Amino acid sequence: MFTKKKLFLIAVLVIAGSLATFFLVPAGISNWNEQPTKTVTGKHAAAGEKEEIPVSVEKPLPVAVPSSPETTVEKEPVDRPVEAETGLPSGNSGNVNWDDFPLDKLFFLQSPIPGAGITSRDSQLPGAPRHYRNGTHQGLDFYSGYCGVPVKFGDPVFAAGPGVVYRIDHHFEELDPEEREELLSSYCREKGETPEEVLDLLRGRQVWLLHPHGIMTRYAHLDQVSDELQVGDPVKKGDKIGTVGNSGTNDGARGNHANAHLHFEIWVGESFLGEGLTPGEIREIWHQVLLQEH
Repeated sequence: MFTKKKLFLIAVLVIAGSLATFFLVPAGISNWNEQPTKTVTGKHAAAGEKEEIPVSVEKPLPVAVPSSPETTVEKEPVDRPVEAETGLPSGNSGNVNWDDFPLDKLFFLQSPIPGAGITSRDSQLPGAPRHYRNGTHQGLDFYSGYCGVPVKFGDPVFAAGPGVVYRIDHHFEELDPEEREELLSSYCREKGETPEEVLDLLRGRQVWLLHPHGIMTRYAHLDQVSDELQVGDPVKKGDKIGTVGNSGTNDGARGNHANAHLHFEIWVGESFLGEGLTPGEIREIWHQVLLQEH
């Protein structure tokens, strides 16, 4: 069960997230189509050349976490971005008109699991309802038996495109089953929605990559992440970034390996890819981005 201290911390995070939306001015990324760049040399750049890669910030900002109602302590920087301060996807409702969006801006991406196709189940598509938490699925699930290739616990997950590591959860701690259930009950079922801070916990261990044109990809429910990668590191398309798991799920909380899969999100500004479309339209747009020859 949650202690009073844990419940207080979660409540503070939820309230702070709401206030930040209104009072904080996004910094670091002012325009999704005009990205700052970072000059990179070394193993990820061709010999004798420099590679220009879009980047938001070098490291996440320190987060002040209340240790009790009377005192506040400042923790070391963590592997979790402060979204309202960076202009990165917050999970709020997006406003992209997919009929007008130049889809070719996403054609540099590929499937993060080699050979995997688009799921045959509507419930595994972006936009599918998630009644257990009063929310909406924001990504594409790669489950064994539904995406054309086997997907097993511990299988490698690869970067869908070139970019920069914005977040990587080296020190993820799984919720226990009682904590997870109380989180769902207190913050999702009673309030009728999934606060972003809660959804972030339910995604489990994650990697976020920032790509050209301000595109963000998220890789969730991972078992492990690459030890060699840190926030700010450049990656190439096809670099290994982690392994398939079930962290953040009910099975992950119970410590078993059941229902392992990759949850993969593509964000364009404040919209996840296919937001607002029908399942058939979502399959078509994801197929064009990940599977068609460009």
